[in-house]
Amino acid sequence: MHPRILRLARDLVLAGAAIAAATAAGVLLRVNPTTFALVLFTLVLVLAAWRGVSGGILASLLATACLNFFFLPPLHKWHVEDPENWVALGCFLVTSILASRIVTRARHAEALRESDALKTSLLRAVSHDLTTPLTAVALQIGQLRRRAGPDLEPSIDALEMEVGRLRWRIDGLLAMARVEAGALKPSTEPTPPADLFRAVRENLSLIARARPIVVRVEPDCPDLDIDPTLALEILVNLVENAHQSSPAGEPVTLHAQRHPAEPRLVRLEILDRGPGIPVLSPENKPDIPSEVGRRGLGLEIAQGLARALRGTVTLANREGGGAVAQVDLPAAAMEATGGHDQEGTIDPGRR
Repeated sequence: MHPRILRLARDLVLAGAAIAAATAAGVLLRVNPTTFALVLFTLVLVLAAWRGVSGGILASLLATACLNFFFLPPLHKWHVEDPENWVALGCFLVTSILASRIVTRARHAEALRESDALKTSLLRAVSHDLTTPLTAVALQIGQLRRRAGPDLEPSIDALEMEVGRLRWRIDGLLAMARVEAGALKPSTEPTPPADLFRAVRENLSLIARARPIVVRVEPDCPDLDIDPTLALEILVNLVENAHQSSPAGEPVTLHAQRHPAEPRLVRLEILDRGPGIPVLSPENKPDIPSEVGRRGLGLEIAQGLARALRGTVTLANREGGGAVAQVDLPAAAMEATGGHDQEGTIDPGRR
């Protein structure tokens, strides 16, 4: 037998037994219809909380039938003579069903809250356990760099880059977990895109040693209305993805402009010259699920944090080859005068 049918049959048996027992007690004690209706209503709520919406609805239907047959005149008949009793039966049925659904939803909500709390606690514990050994590894890399000769420099740089990548992912996951758990409320403030890009370059010094990072901010680009810390996490994860996808020596470009269609938004772009995004159809629509899988946690983290800032992250293929990650975030109400036009690169050899 199908599990759903089996569950409905079990709910029907339990609801029938409970309503039958309550009805027998009410008949023996000769309670009035009002009292019996309140008893049945309470029983419907209990069954809804225990068995879910199916148990609550089945109990509501059975309770309405018993109330009509045993307690409303003419007794022991399904016929209802008084129009007021029709109204009473209808109100009882509707109220019972609605109440059972409310109780059930309050219970699909409590379960979700508990699941989110468990996920957040687990993520924090795992992240803490990973952070401690990462710190020790970083210290050992520093000692190795001081002792090793020039021929080991590339290997040490690669090792340091991988440790940095893991640390960025952990920081991003922790930030997203705090936001989803309500422990971290975004504190927005006007932020010039040039300042945000400068912070990105400072936090990604490892990548800056490996390839040029080009920054371009359009003169008419307004300031962002964002939490700078969360926005920095978004860009760091996306730039790191672009670095992994790009051939050696090719620059990663950070570009800020007024949104082309929505003046209340600012568009930040991270452009690379990697393989681009797979396409599904002749219309050149990007296969976003495949790209999420290919780019891993970095993209997931960026999208989650962008939602917390009332923004979005989308992917597109770049003209001439490569991909572009477009981050649309709210613009500040007061636009800075004169713009923040800035363009520059970081040399791979600069430390």
